Amino acid sequence: MGRSLIRRRTDREQLVRIGDREFLTRGLDQSFWTDAFHNSMSISWPAFFGGFALYFLTMNLVFAFLFWLGGDAIAHVRPGSLVDLFFFSIETLATVGYGDMHPQTLYGHSIATLEIFTGMSTLAVFTGLIFARFSRPRARVIFADFMTLARHNGRPTLMARFVNARRSSVNEARAEIWMIYSDPTVEGVGYRRFRQIALKQARNPIFAFSWTLFHVVDESSPIFGKGPEELEALDAFFVVNFVGLDDVSGQNVHVRKSYAWRDIKFGALFADILITGEDGVPRIDYRQLNVAEPQEAADAD
Repeated sequence: MGRSLIRRRTDREQLVRIGDREFLTRGLDQSFWTDAFHNSMSISWPAFFGGFALYFLTMNLVFAFLFWLGGDAIAHVRPGSLVDLFFFSIETLATVGYGDMHPQTLYGHSIATLEIFTGMSTLAVFTGLIFARFSRPRARVIFADFMTLARHNGRPTLMARFVNARRSSVNEARAEIWMIYSDPTVEGVGYRRFRQIALKQARNPIFAFSWTLFHVVDESSPIFGKGPEELEALDAFFVVNFVGLDDVSGQNVHVRKSYAWRDIKFGALFADILITGEDGVPRIDYRQLNVAEPQEAADAD
């Protein structure tokens, strides 16, 4: 029976999200406690505080039951009142101690000592997790919803664009694009391949507003001569990685965006995001981030 329980537990399908793609995994124990710290850092804030609240209530119910087992271990508690013991447990766990209820037997003092130790340890753990979640640097980089592939300076070019949504800059910014695709062997076994594609400019000393990455599609490019049908056959998608030094926190920030082959607009160019007004003052129009024009229209302009 033990083996069957383990088999059912490890055969459960889990939905894993990597970038913008979702995968179903099977055969791994993906319970919360398998990697508690990582899961505590990656879950949403509502789930984090909800889990803490559930732990808090459960722990106080457990200690209230332990106090109840001691009979008259706590003074000024109504006989058999588990509610009074529950609230006394909350006061003890939080080290509040209003004074109207207190331990009066050796058993009561022993359980209270254990609960105070548990409360101090719990407070230290959750304070550290909250600080770690708040202090973790995050880049507010917004990527366009698609990539484009069109002629740029007379050559076919794959382009990806993103903007800085903060007023501060990101120094020593670096970006790269990886192509991930299926490559079956002659035996028919499919493997996922990873290939970094060359960029015309992969570094930016001061990333303040917007940045467009350019990959020239020449004979050395993995997408040379490939259209939507060929990329679909390869199940190709592209991952854009960004890293830089945040000007405010002084820490490195990382962010990534993935695009499937269907997220590439062929024969289109990104619309200008930098516009100079009549007064000569440059203006950044973030509303243009997801605007692309057909190649012919852009050439006509």
